[in-house]
Amino acid sequence: MSITILCPTRGRPDAAWALWDSLEATRRNPHTRLVFVLDHDDETMPDYIRPRDGRELIIDRPAHAGGMVNALNAAALDTLREWPQERVLGFVGDDHRFRTPGWDMAFLETLNDRPGFVYGNDLFWPKGEIPTQIFMSAQIVKKLGWMGLPTCKHLYIDNVWKELGEATGSIRYYPDVVVEHMHPAGGKGEWDDSYRKNNSEAMYNHDAAAFAAWRDSEQFMEDVKRVRQALVQKQRINAA
Repeated sequence: MSITILCPTRGRPDAAWALWDSLEATRRNPHTRLVFVLDHDDETMPDYIRPRDGRELIIDRPAHAGGMVNALNAAALDTLREWPQERVLGFVGDDHRFRTPGWDMAFLETLNDRPGFVYGNDLFWPKGEIPTQIFMSAQIVKKLGWMGLPTCKHLYIDNVWKELGEATGSIRYYPDVVVEHMHPAGGKGEWDDSYRKNNSEAMYNHDAAAFAAWRDSEQFMEDVKRVRQALVQKQRINAA
């Protein structure tokens, strides 16, 4: 059983390599893979592709309409086509860092026993208020047809995962498993143009409205139904 973790990133190759280093230092399953999702017009792409110390990042450059959520969804569908037997899909930002050794085995064991969603302590929301990183049964993505709510551009997709997980009783928070979020809002990073754009008032307003419209619509209940169907299918697969 393995995890494919998707990390949309743009203009931050050094952050991507730091994330990769944290993964290599803490993973215990050799099949835990981290895929960096790049835009075709990213001027820093050569710095992502260039090997460092004989190592290379795993990179996907999917076709998409622009924006982090579209990139994530395109990469998730790429992953399911390339590795159709993949059991778990994860999402992290390039400003996350894996801190707890063996975190991947803990999450794999949980999702193998109880399909759904799991996430760790990002040290920004220590009570687990929202999952700024997430790991989910791949069957959920197959059933929904997306990993991040398509009407959002960058924000509030973590709220969506929390809503779906709570509505189906399938989300679990691990406060002792640290996947630290090195976000400048928490004083752990520098504000750059990307942070300023993606945390602007306009972005918050757009994605907050998209999230609220989804949550208050019939589509929410339809998506909850799809997640429940995915969990049943996953349990049957595990029992086979």
